[in-house]
Amino acid sequence: MSHFYRYEKRQRRTAMLLVVNMVVLLAMYLAARKFIQPSEAGEQLFYWMNIALPIVELGLLVFAVLFWIQDGTFKIAVDADHFEIADPLSEKASFCVSVKEIVEISQTHEKHVGVSKITMLMKSGERIPILQNYNYSRGKLYAALAKANSNIRLPEHTFRFKQV
Repeated sequence: MSHFYRYEKRQRRTAMLLVVNMVVLLAMYLAARKFIQPSEAGEQLFYWMNIALPIVELGLLVFAVLFWIQDGTFKIAVDADHFEIADPLSEKASFCVSVKEIVEISQTHEKHVGVSKITMLMKSGERIPILQNYNYSRGKLYAALAKANSNIRLPEHTFRFKQV
């Protein structure tokens, strides 16, 4: 079947990025050790850094190993009939719906709590959240949804969120 839009990201790629972050964090720590002049404030900073650094490094390592072993694939796909998101980290965030059932995609930002949401409204009245935590192109996704069903109301701008 021909896809209007398809995005995939494997967890092993994320695992490698976490390992790079571990190296960068360690390099920043070593640079701080070398360039920060000895003082009471510096001693206090390094006291807390000596506690936090191993915990953060260990956390990054655990997630990198978990993602490497699990090696799931995040996928977004739009074709003439379906819109699908498959997230290996969350069954709740995964779905597959008919594009003919989609009424609207809305982007809102709740300024009192600082939360941005992308929500899909279905003909049944159900609201389905669309993940934002992957680096897919919302512009291309919206164009594919418009191609699959021209009746879907889409946000005017992909990077602007309505304040609520």
